[in-house]
Amino acid sequence: MVTVSDSLYERFPYPAPSARSDLISDTAYALSLALHDGELRRWRMLDAGCGTGHRLVALAAQYPEATFVGLDASAASLAVARELADKHEVSNVEFVQGDLGSPEVSGQFDLIVCSGVLHHLPDPAAALRGLTARLSPDGLVYLWLYHEMGEYHRMLEHRLVSMFGAGDEGPDLAVVRALGLSVSPTRYGGQPGAAELEPRDHDVLDADTYLNPIVRPLRFATAAELCLDAGLSWVSALGVTGDGQAGLLDLSGAAELPFFRKPEQYFPEPALRSRMGDWDTGRTLEAVELRLRPTGFSVLAGQGTAAGECEPWVRGNVFAGRIGPGTVALGQLAGDRRRRRFVRRELAAPLRQVRANVVRQYGDEAMHRVTAAIDMAIGDAPRTLTDPRQRPALFHLPGLPAEPWVAPQEHPELHRFAAALEEHWETVRAEVDELGRSRGGLDGYLVGEYMTAKFNEPGDRAWLSTTLFADGAVPADVRDTCPVTAGILDAHAALLSGDVIVSRVGPGAVLAPHVDDNDYKLTLHLGLRVPAGCAMRVGTQTRSWQEGRCLAFSDAYEHEVWNRSEAAREIVLADIWHPQLSTEERAALRAVRDVLQPACEPAVFDRY
Repeated sequence: MVTVSDSLYERFPYPAPSARSDLISDTAYALSLALHDGELRRWRMLDAGCGTGHRLVALAAQYPEATFVGLDASAASLAVARELADKHEVSNVEFVQGDLGSPEVSGQFDLIVCSGVLHHLPDPAAALRGLTARLSPDGLVYLWLYHEMGEYHRMLEHRLVSMFGAGDEGPDLAVVRALGLSVSPTRYGGQPGAAELEPRDHDVLDADTYLNPIVRPLRFATAAELCLDAGLSWVSALGVTGDGQAGLLDLSGAAELPFFRKPEQYFPEPALRSRMGDWDTGRTLEAVELRLRPTGFSVLAGQGTAAGECEPWVRGNVFAGRIGPGTVALGQLAGDRRRRRFVRRELAAPLRQVRANVVRQYGDEAMHRVTAAIDMAIGDAPRTLTDPRQRPALFHLPGLPAEPWVAPQEHPELHRFAAALEEHWETVRAEVDELGRSRGGLDGYLVGEYMTAKFNEPGDRAWLSTTLFADGAVPADVRDTCPVTAGILDAHAALLSGDVIVSRVGPGAVLAPHVDDNDYKLTLHLGLRVPAGCAMRVGTQTRSWQEGRCLAFSDAYEHEVWNRSEAAREIVLADIWHPQLSTEERAALRAVRDVLQPACEPAVFDRY
């Protein structure tokens, strides 16, 4: 059980004891500048330790197309929060009483806010791990915490108050008043009118400041340790607070707005600036906090592709962990996040039905990987990748052997298919040339913003294709024009998971780093025309095609393609089942794929 002195906040609901007090917009303001999506449509957010909801209701009012859950252990605080939401006519928020591990809060969240809570918990690391278990695969966590440098003297006062505690009740406000102590309303940045607090409001502030039995201020570095220990991938410094002032940090010079606080403001001397020239972000941040000694600070941490939701200044402030290999096309990442959100919101029921159907048909043991994958896709279980270097955009099947590049000779079924293509490759090339002529040329492959985001410099002729196999069969004109090619595809149809196409990438084209939808399929390429200067990176290893030879890889790993020649690169591209899938799993995954098909429609990117 993770609680924060329940009886204290029943007596002193925090941060304000009534709905008459103004909303507190500091968190909403910081997030509005940190996230580039100004609407956050269909986002689901949790405020863990929302108290009286003065920050949460401000967030919910700012983002009416998102949904919010406020979780708090104090019934008195939640009563104020509900009254506050009614007063401001905010209907996209619900309140749940419980601790941070409350079973009453289910499902996954795109953003978890935990403001002023972790430093009061007996085991903040365990609490944060519990919260991140509820985070979506591409989720963000916002934390605000006391800073140990600016809070040093207050911690001495807190210790002094605690020494006068009596029995199990501990100290009370009478002790605080007798010692002549009171915290300034502007100590953590303040609010308009904060200096004119009503006596009851000041009692609440002083109770939170001096009477909470656990107070453990942190630094940026220790907060980062908590985040990385909880499984988050990266941590970015957002802002600092001090007595009567607050500000957002810009450590890399990426922020365009003039009011951001930059290192040169605190170290204007040229000699010091020169010495800081080769410092990394973490060292620069440490110098800033030593100079400022703030009373509080905020960080934003994320996992998966969450960095794509953030403004450049947030990514420039990352001081712990890393945002992942390469620079994946942000347009595609935004689409992938929306598609996953769509699956969790709209396709959970039909996927659960598929789950029930395949278990009934094939049994629990045969379907254990498929059912686990469905649970992860709909948010009933956290997504745990077999290989953390993988990042399938939509669907992860756990337990499959995972490597970026695949050796066909190690898998008999795949080896037979690759060997047949390589044996007859010249005939295949001649046949597909004739098919192209009969069809009047190849078609454009890039349709819509999601697909064009994969190209750094998309053009109408950058990526062309024509189909050789689709919907489980060879089209009639392919069978007539390409008899050898059709025979190979017919003979190996059980291995084919999707389409087989001829893919032509034009001279000078660059296919940006990206990931594809799932890891239960592989991709096989047969080189037909490969000029010098063409290559492909999958994971960290780059390989070049050879005419008449096959390459196989998992497109669940980040990959990119380039053609730096003056001629087109042309290959046969086949989507194939992972060779270690059983026949029953392949059948079940076809049903899953049919349900997931709407997640590829353009409307998803507009609505989510």
